[in-house]
Amino acid sequence: MADKKLHLKIITQEKILVEEDVDAVYSRAIDGDFGILPDHIPYMTALDINTTKYIKGNITEYVSTMGGIFQVSNNNVTILSDTAELGREIDIPRARAAKERAEARLRTGARDVDAERAQVALHKAIARIQAASKMRQG
Repeated sequence: MADKKLHLKIITQEKILVEEDVDAVYSRAIDGDFGILPDHIPYMTALDINTTKYIKGNITEYVSTMGGIFQVSNNNVTILSDTAELGREIDIPRARAAKERAEARLRTGARDVDAERAQVALHKAIARIQAASKMRQG
């Protein structure tokens, strides 16, 4: 039983970002956090903008996932997301700059600022920073 794995596939519009056998997957749906282990019942949910973590042996990887669909069935886990980035590949200074721009737009309160769009940009920047920071922490 200990050798059972999940086959994880993270797919964006541009490419297959991750495809490998893993021990566990943790993420956040629009209604809360969840974790998946081998032999999980079939499950499908809408993902929130956040960080997805997967564990393979003694290695933990983090991916920023910008919403999407999460599905598990027969030990196959598929994440379909418009945008996803491996934590180790994220440029932290660039993500921090994006966060600061979004916060500045929200602070102005000007009528010409699309607050909803700025809020989404802020959440995406935070997800990128978290994925990258967690990767570098080990």
